[in-house]
Amino acid sequence: MLPVSSLAAVRTPLATLAVAASGGAVAAWIGAPLPWLIGAQVSLCLLALSGRQLFGAPPSWPRSSRQIFLPILGLMISNAFTSEILRQIPDWWSSLLLLSVFLVLVHAAVFLLFLKFGRYDLPTAFFASFPGGFVEATLLGTERGGNQRLILIQHFLRISLIVLIIPLVFWWFGGQVVGSMVQSDLVGPRTPLSVSDVIVLAGAGIGGTLFARRLRLPAADISGAILFGAIVHLVGWTDGTPPAVLIAVTQLVVGTSLGVGFVGIAARDLVQALGLALAAFALMMTMAVLAAFGLHGLLGMRFEALLLAFAPGGLAEMSLIALSLHLSVPFVTLHHLYRIFFAVAVLPQAYRFVERTRSGAP
Repeated sequence: MLPVSSLAAVRTPLATLAVAASGGAVAAWIGAPLPWLIGAQVSLCLLALSGRQLFGAPPSWPRSSRQIFLPILGLMISNAFTSEILRQIPDWWSSLLLLSVFLVLVHAAVFLLFLKFGRYDLPTAFFASFPGGFVEATLLGTERGGNQRLILIQHFLRISLIVLIIPLVFWWFGGQVVGSMVQSDLVGPRTPLSVSDVIVLAGAGIGGTLFARRLRLPAADISGAILFGAIVHLVGWTDGTPPAVLIAVTQLVVGTSLGVGFVGIAARDLVQALGLALAAFALMMTMAVLAAFGLHGLLGMRFEALLLAFAPGGLAEMSLIALSLHLSVPFVTLHHLYRIFFAVAVLPQAYRFVERTRSGAP
């Protein structure tokens, strides 16, 4: 029997997961897109904003759970990196080049929106409009004197709005059911994994994650598993992939993590930031749609894949949508990895230039 202190430590997270799963079940029942992610996210967001507590504590969920399930998602994605896909990657340089320009323009537009209309101070406006690297943006912005609370709120809203609205748009206008478990063969084998498959995949997931963390690669928990998973598939050590049901479980974990992110945010602060966030969302998505249309004609790729590649949402969330729609997951994933790398590596240098320019320093 668990001691009372241990029960107290786990009952709030378990209750949080139960609320998230209930929201996911309702979303799945009504046929919503990405039901376990969106249902969990919305139900916990509403619970957090209501101020209700679970067993005397705010809703909570260990962020470390993502460190387990994001490598699993990385292994799912890695199965799509076939030799044919590897031969196509050099042809994607034009879209990556345009993505670089797109990121600069999007960041500039949202930065000016926050600065002029939101009246945010310079570091807050700059890093709240960062189109990637959520954690890095918050840390860098805080170090430079920005308002950590506003930066956090705007990034939570950016990711939440994109993850919530994009699947709904595909659902309403395209009739595509995104992430519904009605299609149980979204990804993964129809036969059980062998013991050797499990060992190889587990080794790739753990080894890849540790390797990526060691090298401080962007989104290490997912990028390392993608890299090592692709290698073990290409060399023929396994042709297996994690079971399709883990898509629903991964959705639930990601949605729960997003939902509890609203804990501690006052409803008044959220409402004040929401107008700016919606305007920023409209700006970002308008520019993403234009870029996707332009590249659709240039590259001949599906518009949906290009839109997911350019939408500045979360890597895990956009990859889940791409998996569910049977789009080119490597294409979408590679662009989001590049987006995070570009944002973290290039934009902080741009801040120094903006700061010097506004201060009049040489």
